[in-house]
Amino acid sequence: MRIVLVSSASAAALLLAGAAQAQTTPSIEDAIPTVVVADESKASTAYRFGSAVESGTTVFSGDSVHDRAPGSGDANQLLKLAPTVQFSADEGMADDESLQDLRPSRISISGSSYLDNLFVLDGVGVNSRLDSFNTNAQHYDEVAGAASAQSIWVDSSLIGEIKLIDSNVSAEYGGFLGGVVDIKTRAPAHAYGATAYYGFTQTDMASYRMTDAVRAELEGVYPEKPDYEKSRYGFTVDLPINERLRLLGGYNYSESTVTYYRGATYGGGPFGQTSKSENFLLKGEYDLAGDLTLEGQVTWSPYESMNASGNGIDNQMYQHGGGLASNLRLRGKHGAAEWTVQLTYADSDNDRDAPAVNLSLPSSVASVNWCTSTNCTMGSFGDLEQSQQDYGLKTTWSQPLAGGKLTSGFDFTHTTAEKNRPQDNYAYSRSTVSSAIRCLYPEEAAALTCVPSSYVLTQYSVYRAYQTEVDLQTYSLWANYDLDWRGFDVRAGLRYDHDTFLGNHDFSPRLSVARDLPWFGMTATLGVNRYYSRGFLGYALRENAPDNYIYRRTPVGGVYGDWTLYSHTSTARYSDSDLKTPYSDELTAAVSGGLLGGEYRIKGILREGKDQFSLTETTETYVSDTLGTRTRTVSTADNDGSSSYRGLSVEWMRNFGRHSISFNSNFSHTESSITDYYDELEDTASEMVYYKGEVVSLWTALADNQRPDYASPIIINADWGSTWLDGRIRTNVNARFKDEFTQIEDTGENITVGGSSYDIYGEVQYDASIDANLSLQAEIARTQFGTASLDLRVNNLFDTIRNNNSTATTQPYQLGRNLWVTLKYKY
Repeated sequence: MRIVLVSSASAAALLLAGAAQAQTTPSIEDAIPTVVVADESKASTAYRFGSAVESGTTVFSGDSVHDRAPGSGDANQLLKLAPTVQFSADEGMADDESLQDLRPSRISISGSSYLDNLFVLDGVGVNSRLDSFNTNAQHYDEVAGAASAQSIWVDSSLIGEIKLIDSNVSAEYGGFLGGVVDIKTRAPAHAYGATAYYGFTQTDMASYRMTDAVRAELEGVYPEKPDYEKSRYGFTVDLPINERLRLLGGYNYSESTVTYYRGATYGGGPFGQTSKSENFLLKGEYDLAGDLTLEGQVTWSPYESMNASGNGIDNQMYQHGGGLASNLRLRGKHGAAEWTVQLTYADSDNDRDAPAVNLSLPSSVASVNWCTSTNCTMGSFGDLEQSQQDYGLKTTWSQPLAGGKLTSGFDFTHTTAEKNRPQDNYAYSRSTVSSAIRCLYPEEAAALTCVPSSYVLTQYSVYRAYQTEVDLQTYSLWANYDLDWRGFDVRAGLRYDHDTFLGNHDFSPRLSVARDLPWFGMTATLGVNRYYSRGFLGYALRENAPDNYIYRRTPVGGVYGDWTLYSHTSTARYSDSDLKTPYSDELTAAVSGGLLGGEYRIKGILREGKDQFSLTETTETYVSDTLGTRTRTVSTADNDGSSSYRGLSVEWMRNFGRHSISFNSNFSHTESSITDYYDELEDTASEMVYYKGEVVSLWTALADNQRPDYASPIIINADWGSTWLDGRIRTNVNARFKDEFTQIEDTGENITVGGSSYDIYGEVQYDASIDANLSLQAEIARTQFGTASLDLRVNNLFDTIRNNNSTATTQPYQLGRNLWVTLKYKY
């Protein structure tokens, strides 16, 4: 146990004598030092429950984040301790792209898509309204290597609290169908202090696993194991300028470098690709008066990821993500009332810097000596710019009213989204090789599109420059009324949302009622709630993209020169007219109380999602610029998507002495007709397969399935935190078990019926898996100048295969046991 004496007379004021003399003489009470007892011998609890009417709330303290977050600093991984949060079945794959990626993990809460959660960072909404679904970083018109549904994020070292709400969500929150992740960064301390750390991991600190099926497929000829290095460092500084003003500054830098290999026809040589993530945090609190405080902060979190295809040269891309979140908040009291006024601004970028011309050159000519394929690729698809800005105003007012408490608020947000290609980009192909080649334009030799007496490229596609901008305004009013009515704790809420993009007026009733029961200290809670999603601007941005044009040329008098239009394809049109706002209705029931010296919570959640976004594809005719009547695809946005979730979770936790333990489990069934906003429901309806002895539509075969990803039916979590030697050593072990289950999917076999071949669909077994992690923090020096410690984080402690059904053979490895080592200093 450590006892810290903190005087209310600021050290800064003692150093600044002139300023101190200007202050009034402190009272006797002010002159008495305040004793703050920090008991470092106690283990942090995994999390704590919300109140009875907040049965869906789970709060992770700063200590819990510090003790349990992985060495990578991804705070979303901490949410594995909660039973209602699901992660992708592909987690743990050791492919190059996954190892390089530093973005936060995608998560599903209470059966939602990972797109439909609400992320809040210090009161600022940080959700992308853009297309973050595409995973092809080499896409000609999407920034897929840096986009994230959670547009701005911070490292776990800067977090003071995470509030997870999976059900019974207060009317204060809107714009989601899943759950809420409300993240608060550390508050400035009242005493001077500083922390710094440096951590790393690499290939030699990890083992690699492979499924038996893949091992048999490869027959002993295995590709190179992944080669990577990751590092992470940062610091924070607390500066109490005087008794009224407190500042906090923080910085974090994370970097991953992965070795890729060129394709065999491009020499097969290694090349490195790097991702880096930074966090800059400046936060301040100023006490204007005893009941009036001004708070402000700026968080800048730029992200950059390199990407280059191994089947080409001169194609290095730099993709950018992350952004800026800032707020200025005034909070105070007026009699018994409390109020806040907050201005917010968020700016997220998803840009790409890439070479501007793509060439497919013949390898048969002497100048193309860097590739042995028939056609050799050089260059890329040019720069793209994509951004989203959110300007917000939030107010809250809370006061006693008629024996209860009324809390209300007004939110306004102006959102602007922009996407553009700054200049035309070209992709050349279809080479003709001959010593008789003659070129009309000499400058084409330098551009490598026509080289006299060698070769000529006779086709190009043009991706035309464009700029499109859309915006919307969102207006929200909400109120909660809490009261004790005849022994029932009641929280009745109502939220109204309107945005100018969809144009709908949405009302969300929220009701949560709790009652203490006369048996064993139990409390029961019932909740009935509706949640509406937020507007999505990706359709509008794609709607304004230019058409695609292909040009070809033939020699005139043996000379290659001008081009003529060969093909004109109109891009897909996305209609968003008369769309309803997707919503989810929820019924939840919970009981909680004390058991075996600890506390428990049992919770059931029923969700029905309606009017969710999807697409219907049709074709239509139109008149091309020069080619006459053509056909094009029209993708009509609609509300035909739906989802269903049934979940039952059981939780128990207890602190005793220097230890804390927790156990929880979740039993669920999740169905969803779509996974992202560009899913086309007709795809599965029109495709025919062989299932249960007959030919049926794929839709029919999959009808009994639950969602194939982010939806493990049975999850069991365990956590054990301990301290040793009066807090000088802190340990934590946590594990997540996912039980086996079956899915109806392609068995890999085919059958011929009536002269046609069909894929055979049937039950495929998914094996159970376990993901365990260990953290150990040991002080190696404690002096009057601070404390130095060694921090070890072991992921996948039991060296298991987490995805037993992986069939990848190109990059077959999964990450087994791996270690992060970090040195920390705290003053």
